[in-house]
Amino acid sequence: EQHLIKEETGAFPLILQFADNPSPENQEAVERAIRELVNEHDAAGDLMKEIRDITNDFTPPEDACGTYRLVYNRLAALEDDLFTHIHLENNILFPRVLAAVKV
Repeated sequence: EQHLIKEETGAFPLILQFADNPSPENQEAVERAIRELVNEHDAAGDLMKEIRDITNDFTPPEDACGTYRLVYNRLAALEDDLFTHIHLENNILFPRVLAAVKV
């Protein structure tokens, strides 16, 4: 949640501000914000990879109860949502913004 709030109240408004006023100060602020978000994405991805490893690829034990299985299914869904979020920003949005910054 903190990351999403940072994006919505910090980075995304900075991107829009840069689009309206491509000053060197706004450029620097956008580049700094993107670097910070990418670092957070990397850290979150590393945590999910660790969770995947700990849970044996989200495979519950044979004798696991329904709640246990539900938690593993939700962890897998969380991982999918997280990596989609990271992909869209790191590989689509941020490169487009940075390309505009370099113009």
